[in-house]
Amino acid sequence: MFHVEHDELQFKKSLQSLAADLSISIPDSSIPYFCRYLSELKKWNRGINLTAIDDDREILVKHVIDSVYGLKVIDINREIELLDVGSGAGFPALPLKFVRPQLSVELLESSEKKGAFLRYVVGSLGLPSVTVATAKLEDYANRGQAQERFDYIVVRAFKVDECGLALATLLKPDGKLVLYRAEKVGRSFGLAGLALIKEVEYELPAQYGHRVLSVFSKSSG
Repeated sequence: MFHVEHDELQFKKSLQSLAADLSISIPDSSIPYFCRYLSELKKWNRGINLTAIDDDREILVKHVIDSVYGLKVIDINREIELLDVGSGAGFPALPLKFVRPQLSVELLESSEKKGAFLRYVVGSLGLPSVTVATAKLEDYANRGQAQERFDYIVVRAFKVDECGLALATLLKPDGKLVLYRAEKVGRSFGLAGLALIKEVEYELPAQYGHRVLSVFSKSSG
């Protein structure tokens, strides 16, 4: 088993191979960012509960590969602003940023400790166009400068059932919400102010599970 702290070449091979299983391309230029980020994640995880997973390969598949798969539904052929709600350790937005450096990213996290980790990582990696906001979603959505600002909102490990209006407020008129889920949304699932437009199902490599990207747009009603 490789360790990200010690073997960047083997890490690169493993990450790119796993990504290729899902027809995802991981550029060589992003590898040093992934290595340093995951190394810091493991260090900080000893003091802050950033992830319950401690196996390198499982982290790569369940966190990194799953995060980057969002590019299947995110149009990055133009300058876009992306908000990661409940960012936690930085998934999915930081892997997306590593792979597509042109993204402008805001990481929204209510926990001060996790926010400190995110600020440290962003600063130590020298990531341009990445900011961290430490606030609850409802409070953040009430800020005038955040309203109708984002082209995409991504949500991976945050319960959004009652948050539709807040999320809709933050999206541009043609903006999209992307939920990373374990299963398709049920008929009873609805988000105020948002309409489901498509769902993309996929299987993680190495039999790590079934995943779904559920994409919503602002509803016209």
